[in-house]
Amino acid sequence: MSRTGPSKGDDITEQILYSHQEAEALVERWSDTVLRIAWTWTGSIHDAQDICQIVLLKLLTNRRCFSEERLERAWVIRVAVNCCKDWKKSAWFRKRVSLDAAADAAVYLPEPEDTPVLRAVQSLPERYRQAVYLRYYEEYEPAEIAELMGCKATQVSTYLYRGKAKLRTMLGGIYGEECLSK
Repeated sequence: MSRTGPSKGDDITEQILYSHQEAEALVERWSDTVLRIAWTWTGSIHDAQDICQIVLLKLLTNRRCFSEERLERAWVIRVAVNCCKDWKKSAWFRKRVSLDAAADAAVYLPEPEDTPVLRAVQSLPERYRQAVYLRYYEEYEPAEIAELMGCKATQVSTYLYRGKAKLRTMLGGIYGEECLSK
């Protein structure tokens, strides 16, 4: 956290600015969206849960008044994307070893529902995967995605075009052209 935020050992629950019911409602409203975004960035449900927890704590410890739900949604998604970027830059991400590479790890970790479409989307290069998720799952426009990803709208359009082309190639025989023509 930042210098002005809580330091290690602080009880973060004392800094929550909402009633118990309000906090539960916010967590219920945003946890699924944040978890999905984090999972598309990390590819790991456990890392996504960690990021989701950070984002929700930021939401609960910073009382913000939004005039519209879409503004609140944009803020939550922006914070989620920024937390994912911070995670990618962290020493934890750069220096860790996957469980597959650890010879002594004999624990079975269940993966989310495994479908051909999910496997195909997850196998896309990172930028394509992020753009496809934000466009088709979160229903953002390319200009909004560009702002979230920190690039130009034309780059997002390119990521979407190339990502869909790769998905067509990977899934063409399974789902046909009508599924990917959006």
